Amino acid sequence: MRGRLAVWRNAVVVAAIFAIAFWTLHALPAGGQVATHWGSDQRPDLWIGGAAVQLINPIVALVVLFLLAMAPQGFAARGTPANTVHARFSGFFLAQLAIQLLLAIQARGYTVF
Repeated sequence: MRGRLAVWRNAVVVAAIFAIAFWTLHALPAGGQVATHWGSDQRPDLWIGGAAVQLINPIVALVVLFLLAMAPQGFAARGTPANTVHARFSGFFLAQLAIQLLLAIQARGYTVF
C-alpha cells in the first residue's frame, strides 16, 4: 500500500503542474512561439506556440502518472523495493514541476538566468 500513497503524492504534484500551466496559459504574447527542435546547424527548425507550450509538460506528466498507477506492484527489477521505484518517479515529477515553474516565470516576462 505504500506504493499507492506515492501515487497520490505524485498526483498532487501533477495537479500542481496543471495549475501552474493554466495560471500562465494566456500569459504568452500573441503569436509567441518556443523552439522545440534544433537542426544539425544548431538553428531551431521546429516551433510550437500558444497553449501547446504550456500544456505539453503537464500532459507528459499525466501520462507517466497514469502508467505508474496502472503498473503492477512488482514491475520493478527483482530485489528493488517498490519505495525506490516510486521515489525515482517522484523525482521525475518534481523535475517536471521545476520545468513548469521555469516556463511560468518566462511566460510572465521575467528572466530566469
